[in-house]
Amino acid sequence: MSGLIADLKRFDRIGLSRVAGHAKACCQMVRHSVFAQLTHFGDTGTALAAVPGLFRWGPVPWPTHWCDLVDHGDLIGDCGVHADVAAALLTRKSVPHTRARAAVLTPPMAPEHWRAVWNEAQVSDAWIGRTVVYHEVLRVGDRWWDPSDARWFSGPGAHTGSGHVLALREEGGPWQIAPTPVHKLLADARSVCADDPDVSPAPYAPQPAHATASASATASAQATEPTPAPPSTHALQGVLP
Repeated sequence: MSGLIADLKRFDRIGLSRVAGHAKACCQMVRHSVFAQLTHFGDTGTALAAVPGLFRWGPVPWPTHWCDLVDHGDLIGDCGVHADVAAALLTRKSVPHTRARAAVLTPPMAPEHWRAVWNEAQVSDAWIGRTVVYHEVLRVGDRWWDPSDARWFSGPGAHTGSGHVLALREEGGPWQIAPTPVHKLLADARSVCADDPDVSPAPYAPQPAHATASASATASAQATEPTPAPPSTHALQGVLP
């Protein structure tokens, strides 16, 4: 538990991600392309579910701008990008929500794998703690939304595609920590997995087939086809406008 508390204090120093924009065409074109593709979908839930498919998962240097998210013709993003774009979609539809931080217990070898990838890209790995990793999510009504996994989850103690959520903190609120028995069970599970040589690093979140944002798509959103929505879209129908 002491390791978790230390990580939570560390995560408190990480500001919630906000993609900034230069007051120039470089950022305006990328931002327009992103939301033009997402608003092709007929309902908010489908657009939300499509967000992680639009951005290829990878290291993002924070603070960042819209034009920084273009990499060799593709859009690149992490959980902060996913959360900020999802929040912007909800704001556009006047859906009440709050941004939030999560502390996620992942498979045992994954943090070192991600640390190596982030270090190679010369991007800060402050989101990788000693016990858990930092992840950005949203609170929508009385439910939690994982914008990188495109699914609902119930709160502290729940499971998402990246691991088990041990703690959550809404913007402006205190950390909500999962019950102690959950910590013990997960610690035991991690101990068993650590002794298993067949356990390999998992990606931070499921990688849906992403839509490529080509240079032409960035320049003209109307010429870009919408991103295919992941299967989890059905879980959102009837919940959001």
